[in-house]
Amino acid sequence: MSRSSSRQRLSPLYHQVYIQLRQMIVEGALDQAAPLPSEIALAERYGVSRVTIRKTLDALSAEGLVRRVHGVGTFPAPPQDRASRANISGLLENLISFEAGTTAVNLEWTVGAVPSELVPHFGDGTCLRIRRLRSYQGRPISYTLIHVPGRLAAGLDEDEVGDEPIARALERRGVIAEQAEQTITAIAAEPDVAMRLEVAPRAPLIVMRRLMLDAARGPVLHQESCYAPERFEYRMTLSRMTVGNTARWTPIA
Repeated sequence: MSRSSSRQRLSPLYHQVYIQLRQMIVEGALDQAAPLPSEIALAERYGVSRVTIRKTLDALSAEGLVRRVHGVGTFPAPPQDRASRANISGLLENLISFEAGTTAVNLEWTVGAVPSELVPHFGDGTCLRIRRLRSYQGRPISYTLIHVPGRLAAGLDEDEVGDEPIARALERRGVIAEQAEQTITAIAAEPDVAMRLEVAPRAPLIVMRRLMLDAARGPVLHQESCYAPERFEYRMTLSRMTVGNTARWTPIA
């Protein structure tokens, strides 16, 4: 199977449509005074079923990105009506889409030995170490430590990459993250991180650790991002699946 066909298989139709519509809404590309095309029209445009479109609109509504007016249609929500906290989604494309609308400053861009905790994933050798402070409308929103294996980091230039998401910069060089292993926990803010995020020292922070892998399960990058909890939340839409007498809840998408 080719890389492109593998990626198509790993990106459900619902997910693809969701990302495209969400990006247009967040970037203000859609007229807030005009309803979105009907479910039938959207299904024809994207070549998917009405069920897929309905699921997509449900997810956008849950995020506060669209508002439904009975008998009239579905409208992009004005910015003031949207959720005040950004969603740290479990989906890689969602995170990249969100980061694309922000700015970042590189606090560190150095090459060194692979940290001991990443040796099981990266192996011995060198890696690129990047520290970033990402902001939205002048307000710091995340403090991130990124490691890229040395074999992939050689093609990354700090001046060329700028504040572009590193995963996207790697994609432009043909390095595609197909899978991600992710954990979310909480820590107390260390003094330097607290200062950067403009929170009190030892204040609780959401921490997302994500290991991105290519189709062969080789490491693409590892990132650890710290977020102030009043600025972020984790949301996920679940679907009930019943097998016999047992009910389970699984993520949609």
